[in-house]
Amino acid sequence: MYIFFVSESGMDNAIRFDKNGIGKNDVGVKVFINKDENNNIVGYSINQESVDLNSYLYAEKLFLSLISKELGYSNDSKKYISESQKIKDYVRKYMFDKKTGFFYDLQISEDGTRKKLLVNRGKGSEGYIPLWANLASKKQAESVRNNIINENMFNTYMPFPTASKDNLNFDEEKYWRGPVWLDQALFGIEALKNYGYSEDAISMTKKLFEHADGLFDGKPIRENYNPQTGEGMNAMNFSWSASSYYLVYKNLLDENWNTICDIKNIKIHKEVKTLNKGIAIGSLTLLGLAVLGYKFSKNRNNK
Repeated sequence: MYIFFVSESGMDNAIRFDKNGIGKNDVGVKVFINKDENNNIVGYSINQESVDLNSYLYAEKLFLSLISKELGYSNDSKKYISESQKIKDYVRKYMFDKKTGFFYDLQISEDGTRKKLLVNRGKGSEGYIPLWANLASKKQAESVRNNIINENMFNTYMPFPTASKDNLNFDEEKYWRGPVWLDQALFGIEALKNYGYSEDAISMTKKLFEHADGLFDGKPIRENYNPQTGEGMNAMNFSWSASSYYLVYKNLLDENWNTICDIKNIKIHKEVKTLNKGIAIGSLTLLGLAVLGYKFSKNRNNK
């Protein structure tokens, strides 16, 4: 599965989409014209299969299978399971590099017969999404985890940069080329938890809360953060970040929270639970709940 153009990914200037490519035998990003059997143009796509997109598609097919089963459409449920298995096998076989222990996008020829794993463009946050989707093998997951917890890669001062710190084109201030986006951090935490690396997930979650500049000082939550310093960058009062922080908080503190990540044995402050009932939660309320609950939990555990 591939995207039409890089902007569809949401990662506008990500290193993996550099137009001219990087290094030897990398032809860069090209646009293919897609035609039907009658030679009519039906769309466009780029010469790149994205590992995160295919991981999301795998997860979506499993969700659709569960929905179909619940509604009594057993044949559809089986079909989605079968399709998800094909995606899992493909990603495991073609999109993982054993030498670096990480997942990457795949460059393809127009007829799909030639494939190049884009290890040369370096590691990015897209490479741990297969763990979030639960499609990586245990051995692959262990290798990816070793990259995530490495302080010279993804375990920076403010963890989960969108490009690994050892990526030659890493830039901590350039949007999707290094800064920390909280949705990607959330995926990374859940990725670790999915394969049993709970201690790593907790440790890196704490860094997200404690190293984000101004999070406990009443400053506005930012669009993204500098992975080296924790400085907030770009847009202010960013609801995408607030909602991600809220989910990160729930995953860390509430043993009853029903997401992929459910860290056990730490209970949420009952007053935060009360506040959470029966109200419309805006971005500032989400962030307030997260910060309040985290501070309470930290104070309690320090006693």
